[in-house]
Amino acid sequence: MPLGGFEHRKGFLIFTIVLVLAVSFFAGAYAAHTVFHNARFGLFVSLIILLLIPLVSYLLYKQTIFPYYRRLEDANLELHLKQEELLDTKDDLFIKFLGVYDVNYAANSPRLFADRLKNVADITARVMEADMCCIFLYDSKKDELLLAATNAVQEPAIGSVRISLGEGIEGWVGRRLEPVMLKHFHTDARFREIPGFSVHDYLSMYCVPLYVYSNGALVGLMEVFYSKTRTFSDEEINFFTTLSGILSTTIQNEQMQVELSKMNMELELWITEKTEELRASEERYRKLVENLRESIFVMAENGDIIFANDEAAHLTGLAKYDLLHKNLFDLFVEPSQSEAMLNEIKEGRQSLKQGKLRKTDGTVVPVDISAVRLTLMGKHFVQSVIHDSSTQVRIEKLLEERERDLSELKARLAAQ
Repeated sequence: MPLGGFEHRKGFLIFTIVLVLAVSFFAGAYAAHTVFHNARFGLFVSLIILLLIPLVSYLLYKQTIFPYYRRLEDANLELHLKQEELLDTKDDLFIKFLGVYDVNYAANSPRLFADRLKNVADITARVMEADMCCIFLYDSKKDELLLAATNAVQEPAIGSVRISLGEGIEGWVGRRLEPVMLKHFHTDARFREIPGFSVHDYLSMYCVPLYVYSNGALVGLMEVFYSKTRTFSDEEINFFTTLSGILSTTIQNEQMQVELSKMNMELELWITEKTEELRASEERYRKLVENLRESIFVMAENGDIIFANDEAAHLTGLAKYDLLHKNLFDLFVEPSQSEAMLNEIKEGRQSLKQGKLRKTDGTVVPVDISAVRLTLMGKHFVQSVIHDSSTQVRIEKLLEERERDLSELKARLAAQ
């Protein structure tokens, strides 16, 4: 009833009651007056009015007061029913909230992934009041849905039942990424028998895809079965949709963790192999360099020595560890050639120079210097091979002296 009409009827009712009371009062006063003045006719009229007042009051009660209170009782009853319904809805929402919390906790607990999926299936079946809950994972390589967990129903089928995407109701949901609610799913045209997965004892089903909204990637699907015909309320639909979102994120995170672990193992294996290769290569290089009769230096790009072989130590007169971090060009009598040599090396050319190296005892040794750029593990170095040319110089001097002697001898013979 509108509020204005209710107030109008309430005012009319009060006015009528006041009017009846006023008439009763005046009728009683008039009757007393007629008795005092001994007016029989007035007394008779007064008695008739007094007798009519209860009848009018009863009619007024039946026509106005009784319906008013009846409607008030009906309104109170309706309000009570609304309150009961609201309390039931509140309790159901609280149960659904606890279910969401339990599912979130179970999905992200530190237990094994298979155990977590089973816990989610158990909680979902309990909250949704379902007879069976199934969780399928999507195998992108085979384009199939693999049964991964149930609520302790048809456990032998776990890990063995596979459904091709697009086949049956589950395959349709996975392909279209759309939920399906069916009261009698056996009569649906999309229904297909799945070997090893019996659903003959159930009538209704609700199936939702599990996919990541950010990229639309399918990770699986979840479905519940009922042995009786079942319709779903908005609260149940919202709850099941929320669960699918939580589970989708959990499955994606698990798959990413597995993929990350696999990549880490592959990376560790690759690093181990490369380290072994590098160690073996370094060992071969060291043996080769140590056995050469040439002085080998490996330097930073500014000329600081970071490696020298035994022949280099013998040439300079310094121990190998004393050579480290010394600048090679400081060992030469004329270090001015170092800048030109380093510029040639930085340009990617091989530098060939001749110079004089001063040993620790002050002896000056003529040397031939060959230097090239060397790259190891992404860093640039300079490798220099220094050859002691003092023997060759002595031989050349001897040859020059012999040639000079021969020239003088030829000149004498010619003069005779």
